[in-house]
Amino acid sequence: MLNKAELEEVIRGCRAGDRYAQNRLYRAFHAWASVICQRYSADTDIARECVQDGFFKVFTKIERYRDDLSFEAWFKKVMINTCIDRYRLGTKDKEIVEFTQAHDEKIIPEILINADADYLLALVRQLPPAYQATFNLFAIEGYEYHEIADILGVSIGSVKSNLSKARFQLKKMLLNRQTEDAYGK
Repeated sequence: MLNKAELEEVIRGCRAGDRYAQNRLYRAFHAWASVICQRYSADTDIARECVQDGFFKVFTKIERYRDDLSFEAWFKKVMINTCIDRYRLGTKDKEIVEFTQAHDEKIIPEILINADADYLLALVRQLPPAYQATFNLFAIEGYEYHEIADILGVSIGSVKSNLSKARFQLKKMLLNRQTEDAYGK
């Protein structure tokens, strides 16, 4: 990452359309953008496309960034919104089933606490896109139900249902792994 003075200089350069400054910003933030986009994408190719689209948005909309706010927070929001936009395109023509009741499971299984981060990411990426987006926005980004509903364009009931189903599927996958490990498979 860049120190504060370097970041300010790079932002000024990006606002002026300086390709060198854009390259510096890209190199400094690419790995982090990749991690963010992988959490919201079904596979690596889609994540890469989201990273590229996200950087395009950063470079073309950098004049909207306010210097009194954290650049990192603004950047992260652009990347997440890019992934969410991609998700919306994929679900545009699909029927959305609304559920008004869902169980809000708050118990974290022991295996989840001890699981490897890369393995957990791989499991989250196996979830259906609606579950994956909902889980990431809630568990990783810390959004509230109503905020997720607004972002994804669904009801709060759907958010709760999708989150409950995502947790259930993740728990099931983790318990399957635990069983396989116990029997040496």
